[in-house]
Amino acid sequence: MSYKAGAASVCITPDEPFWLAGYAVRKAPAQGKISELHVSALVLEDAGGERFVIASLEIISVNSKLAARIFEAIKAKHGLAREQLLLTATHTHYAPEYRPDKQLFFHIPDEFAAKFSAIEDKFVTATTAAIDQAIARLEPVRLFARKTSSSFAHNRRRHGIKAGSPSTEDVIDNDVPMLECVDASGHRKAIVFGYACHCTTIPPEDLRYCGDWAGFAKDQLQQSNPTATALFMPGAGADQDPEPRASIELSRKYGSDLALAVQKSIDGDTGVEIVAPMRIAWEEVRLDLESVTREKIETMLASNDPPQLVKGKFLLDALDRDEKLITSYRAPLQVVNFGGKLLLIGLSGEPVVDWSHKFKRRYEQAFPFMWVAGYCNDVFDYVPTRRVQAESGYEGGRANLWNWIPAPFTEDVEDRISAAVDVLVERVGQKP
Repeated sequence: MSYKAGAASVCITPDEPFWLAGYAVRKAPAQGKISELHVSALVLEDAGGERFVIASLEIISVNSKLAARIFEAIKAKHGLAREQLLLTATHTHYAPEYRPDKQLFFHIPDEFAAKFSAIEDKFVTATTAAIDQAIARLEPVRLFARKTSSSFAHNRRRHGIKAGSPSTEDVIDNDVPMLECVDASGHRKAIVFGYACHCTTIPPEDLRYCGDWAGFAKDQLQQSNPTATALFMPGAGADQDPEPRASIELSRKYGSDLALAVQKSIDGDTGVEIVAPMRIAWEEVRLDLESVTREKIETMLASNDPPQLVKGKFLLDALDRDEKLITSYRAPLQVVNFGGKLLLIGLSGEPVVDWSHKFKRRYEQAFPFMWVAGYCNDVFDYVPTRRVQAESGYEGGRANLWNWIPAPFTEDVEDRISAAVDVLVERVGQKP
């Protein structure tokens, strides 16, 4: 056994009615729960002592401040470097909001925004505790990479499901990548699985805490494998939604379908064992923003579009306070080569499906398994490709109206990210 692994999970379900993240239409705080929310952690250690930690939080997203606080706590306790920690969120839309900029854009009352800091503190404490416990449980394991598929996600940019079938124009990714850890007794210790789809199955009017389909899938896998901790990592699914949706019953069904697909794969003989060491690389790539002028802001303020009015006022107020608006954003990228068998590309922001197809085509000849994950380490805005930018729409730039980033990205965002990932892949041992 050339690897060690340890896994743990800590409950983060609030016992009070915080404001829920994810939908601007909400008018009231949480009202009870459908299922528990957790933060789960997996620590891997190869034969050379290199460690890699995955922590998955059942919340809307991990922003840069939360990520920095968690890393500093883990660094102080365990001496890990930044590239050794991957933080992700399941992107459930039924967990507490904690991001300060969302008060304005989601019209959150002051009394609930005042609790954001305490919520963030709880996320830091719980994540640190889960990682601490996982490190304490390190033991020899066999590590396997696998892949299966599930079909409930459909691209929302065009037609989605029409007459029971997806549109032929849609760009879809239904891959389900997996990592499985099995201990010396043959018991599963951890199951990490991914899927590119929003956790938005339940109607926004339902104000109960819930992990949505990803949470239901995780719970079912843990029930079927009682010695294992399950972790979910969302893929590049910024433009994929569950279809059809809008009910708890569908959410449970999708979670069950996904869990059954994963279970069938890990019970079969389709995996590849990873025995060689891990190689990890990290970089922050500069993404330039479109220019913001007072003329553009005045145009926004003259619009009949409420989100443009709110964003325009936000920008104007900042300029009137003599604040300097940022002109670029540094987006973290993370690449892990698991023994030449699996390449994990951790993209930050909310990346569209195009990114998954692009990188799989680019590197699939070198690696038996490819995993393109989104929502990693810092979720700041949607991250489109040039095609999606040209088509415009919500994922192409309009989503920027609901966050603090001053403007959408310039059209070279695809070139900058692609070039940076190429460098990282070469750094971990594979020339593109």
